[in-house]
Amino acid sequence: MTMELHGALVASPGMGHFVPILELGRHLLNHHRFDRITVFLVTDDVPRSKSLLGKSLTEAGPKFVIRFIPLDVSGQDLSGSLLTKLAEMMRMALPDIRSAIMGLEPRPRVFVVDLLGTEALAVAEELEIMKKHVLVTTSAWFLAFTVYMASLDKGTLFKHLSSIGALPIPGCSPVKFDRVEDPSKYIRELAESKRIGAEVITADGVFVNTWHSLEPMTIGSFMDPENLGRVMRGVPVYPVGPLVRTAEPGLTHGVLDWLDLQPKESVVYVSFGSGGALTAEQTNELAYGLELTGHRFVWVVRPPAEDDPSASMFDKTKNETETLEFLPNGFLNRTKDIGLVVRTWAPQEEILAHESIGAFVTHCGWNSVLESIVNGVPMVAWPLYSEQKMNAWMVSEELKIASRLNVADGIVKKEEIVEMVKRVMDQENGKNMRKNAKELKKTAEEALNQTHIPSAYFIQN
Repeated sequence: MTMELHGALVASPGMGHFVPILELGRHLLNHHRFDRITVFLVTDDVPRSKSLLGKSLTEAGPKFVIRFIPLDVSGQDLSGSLLTKLAEMMRMALPDIRSAIMGLEPRPRVFVVDLLGTEALAVAEELEIMKKHVLVTTSAWFLAFTVYMASLDKGTLFKHLSSIGALPIPGCSPVKFDRVEDPSKYIRELAESKRIGAEVITADGVFVNTWHSLEPMTIGSFMDPENLGRVMRGVPVYPVGPLVRTAEPGLTHGVLDWLDLQPKESVVYVSFGSGGALTAEQTNELAYGLELTGHRFVWVVRPPAEDDPSASMFDKTKNETETLEFLPNGFLNRTKDIGLVVRTWAPQEEILAHESIGAFVTHCGWNSVLESIVNGVPMVAWPLYSEQKMNAWMVSEELKIASRLNVADGIVKKEEIVEMVKRVMDQENGKNMRKNAKELKKTAEEALNQTHIPSAYFIQN
């Protein structure tokens, strides 16, 4: 009698972590002879998570089980950056993760947690789960940055950060920083990052939401014992991407009906992900910028937040009926023939797959970047927080599928927004970006049809 092959997967809060973990679970079930997958989603807001996940939840069944691990964060100090917030939440969830896994019958033989929950690897170890893995829900380059940074002592790290404003990584592009005047401000982030980097290499393997043609140099460095292979200490790295939700054929939605009426590649889609938020002043500049481009647009708009670019991630007040009074006076009226303003949420996969979309103004969350690539849509890169600056640099400088806004000066002015949108939509560079995006789309399709984890990998004892 063969033992049932059961995998337990755990995701930290946020759609950027939920979606890749769920897609990985499906992939394991469909291509790696798993009998059952149980996915645990850690969240501080179960109803909101359920509404954002929508159809993904209804696809679950006896072989693919999705459960929530609810967190009560009231009264907790969740200050600091998004990284420290999420790492702290995952730490709080550890006892619940442990008891959830102990309650599984049969006990899972394979365990996967995303990069922000690497402390749970110790739980899997203690419960004697055979194979323990980390899923990196962002780029291989970000994994390279995390593990390499953890391998350096603090002095060397601070020297790089404060002297050259960049961290050179063996076999990869260096990661550039806004010159850090005072590295001690980042003590908490650096401590969490170094801890995560050190814990990653205690896993049996690392899965990354990318594919070879997207990051050949970085993936090559992980394979090379002289470069990052040395830092990984023999832990294998498998590119398993693109792990993105596919557009649902035949989905009906008002936005899609509107897009059906627009010419091919004529619409600019604007969205800052499920977590991104702009200030009131920035929201105004963006509105004027979109109006001045003269291009058709779909804008997923949220109420402004003044001090936290990731505010929408933990937003409990997503009131769909709120007036749009924060938009410039008369804006909706003046743009009613060319623009569509959608409140708080829109079916992004289906929008990006629509042939009338010509460009995507995005915060460069990795999910959004991959969805854009999978649909061959060039971008205007507007990073807000976390590793989005790295992603924005990569899509503009390396992959050449985006024009990047200069966000260093605080407020991005309407003139710059107009210039960047026109660069992608109207100019020669834009044609090249579109061509590059369509070529990458082909490589994404090829990657989706391959399995990158050796077929006997999970079966061996």
